Amino acid sequence: MQALETLLNTVWARLGMVVLVVVVLVLAVILLVQWSRQRRLLARVFGAAADPAFYAHIDALTEAFRAQQAVEKELRALCAQLEQTSHGFFDTVDVERYDAFPGQAGRFSFSLLLLNRNRSGVVLTSLTGTGGSKMYVKRIEGGNSDVALSREEQDVLARHAHG
Repeated sequence: MQALETLLNTVWARLGMVVLVVVVLVLAVILLVQWSRQRRLLARVFGAAADPAFYAHIDALTEAFRAQQAVEKELRALCAQLEQTSHGFFDTVDVERYDAFPGQAGRFSFSLLLLNRNRSGVVLTSLTGTGGSKMYVKRIEGGNSDVALSREEQDVLARHAHG
């Protein structure tokens, strides 16, 4: 015990204690300044929190956010449904024009191809001659027809065989 008392009574020990106290005080001041800055910033941001209308406003914003999430979820479901439905839309349209009968000019006959993404649709053919026109419709399912196709109908379908 006496050795500790002697050690504390030396000049260097007292000087070390003073430096330690000063360092602790400086750290305390720095922490107090930082805390004060944060408190002022929070007071600036949430200063209106003391007003009861503030909480009502926060509740309204939260409810609006939830409603927006519900609308977004519904829109995503509708977009997915539209994507499925759109496979039935015709996104391939092509025409093959030709002269169906010998001695005819002007290429008034045609085969019109209408296909969707599933390569299903129709070929509408109009054969036009000097005596009039006749129209034929042939169903296409998965890129194939259940009835025989003319050369021109096969040509227009073959141009879109990549589906």
